[in-house]
Amino acid sequence: MMKKLAPILILALAFQACSEDKSNQQNPIVAQSFDELTVPKNFNWSSSDQVQMEVELKESSLFPMDLQGTKLEIRNDLGKRLALATIDHYNRAHFSVLLPDNSNGYHFHLNATGESWPLQLKESVVLQLSDPLDQIASTSNKYLAKQSFTGTPPGTNMLGNADFEQSVAYKNVGYSFDPTSGTADDQKWYVTDNEFSQTQQNGSKVFKVDRHRWTHLWQIHTVQAGDSIHFSADYHGYARAYLFFYSNANSSYALSSTSKVLSSNDKVISTVVPNNSTVVVALFNLYDNAWIDNAFLSNPAAITDTDNDGVADGDDDFPNDPTRAYLSYYPTVGRQTIAYEDMWPLKGDYDFNDMVINVKSSLVKNGADEWVSAEYEIALDAFGGGIESGLALRLTNTSKNSMSSMISSVSGNASLDPNVTNGIILFSDPDQVRSQYYNNTEAGRMADPDTIRFTINFVANNNGASFLHDFYIFHKNQRGREIHLSGFSGTTEADANLFNTGDDVNGTYKTTTGLPWAMDIVLDGENFRHPMEKVDMITAYPRFSLWAGSAGAQNTDWFQSPNLSDIIDLGGL
Repeated sequence: MMKKLAPILILALAFQACSEDKSNQQNPIVAQSFDELTVPKNFNWSSSDQVQMEVELKESSLFPMDLQGTKLEIRNDLGKRLALATIDHYNRAHFSVLLPDNSNGYHFHLNATGESWPLQLKESVVLQLSDPLDQIASTSNKYLAKQSFTGTPPGTNMLGNADFEQSVAYKNVGYSFDPTSGTADDQKWYVTDNEFSQTQQNGSKVFKVDRHRWTHLWQIHTVQAGDSIHFSADYHGYARAYLFFYSNANSSYALSSTSKVLSSNDKVISTVVPNNSTVVVALFNLYDNAWIDNAFLSNPAAITDTDNDGVADGDDDFPNDPTRAYLSYYPTVGRQTIAYEDMWPLKGDYDFNDMVINVKSSLVKNGADEWVSAEYEIALDAFGGGIESGLALRLTNTSKNSMSSMISSVSGNASLDPNVTNGIILFSDPDQVRSQYYNNTEAGRMADPDTIRFTINFVANNNGASFLHDFYIFHKNQRGREIHLSGFSGTTEADANLFNTGDDVNGTYKTTTGLPWAMDIVLDGENFRHPMEKVDMITAYPRFSLWAGSAGAQNTDWFQSPNLSDIIDLGGL
């Protein structure tokens, strides 16, 4: 027999950030040039939020939920899915996100219940799921059905005594109660207490709760995972309908739940029976003279899964392709600009235009939550360096270290690096990819940036492992002179003899004062406008100094206030 439903479910999120802490610094020095900057030791020179998130869903001991196999999403304010993770046996999900600084308008969405929470990018976040049996709960941001429905629900009514013309049994068990009193499909209604009547309304008997009282009324039925399900009733006053799904009649854990307050415009819950569910508790919560009549519960046809990959068409980004199901993005929002200095291990002139690239990609998983492919589009915004450099990509684990081979092949304007695990060479010489000569760093925009496109195909049985993108440049005539974003180490092809020479500190791609040879900016809706040749970043962007000196805590919008005569504007994204 199933255990008690209860009022509270807690969602706790533990963040493990890839980016270092952008903590507030007291009175940072405002430098006049980049070389004079004094920055905190662990500053990562990223105008973005790159975070590895472990999201733990903590259930109440009185209302435990087994969410294994269901989905947690990150969505934008228009409801578009930006990232998706599968909840594991421990009720945890893992995300790798790359977002613009001070991101807002994004939220987590738990598919199993329909509830949403604002996305908070910090190391530890605790979110509390609202009471599923709150008798006068607000309807905002709570348990919305997975699918909308208008008109008359399809299918045959599974409920017994749905018009309440026969007497309703009750059990005086109070607020905490056993929802499976009786046998599934016994066609009987059960009630928490006797504070109700079966009175006449419009010539028909109805179920009506007493004045200033509230009660719960439910039936239990067997269902088929993957099928559609609809639940509704005629009503008057406050009436909320719920569906609680269980794996079997003896389960102690609800797999998921969904609910809505009935209204004249929306009185039907239409959803899908989740994976591994065989039992549903269809429950009404009534308050203060509210009544219901002509209740309806149906479990008609299975969901539409055109490609038979186990993912409903409504949740499938590729409903006609059995090898693909879920689409996500890198960066999670917008585009990532990476700007390089190419004199490593010696300091450069800090105009950060020796190479400037603009990155976006689309990543695909299948119905088993394994990586299938990733398509990349990289605009080559600028080539301002005096040294001809190549561009490469390495996929690392979330600790920025090497990981087992995930890439099976590459197609398009790139090739596998035979000497670096999960490594890809985009080009070794800029003239291999430029359709005409340009640098876009001197008198102004010389040409529209060339764009290279390629696709990574992943090995089978990769378990959907999280990974990071390490884009780096290397000298055309000296392969071992690699230049990475700080925080990443050199590849196995990097010349370790160059570490701790010049201005480098132990191959960290930082100087003794913490200055970098590369930095990244993630923007949504605009391009980063890089400095002109020989123009110091701080000259081009006067607000940059305080941003860097405060480890990114202040002037987070520094890139919006350039000296227009010192930058190159390549237009929108």
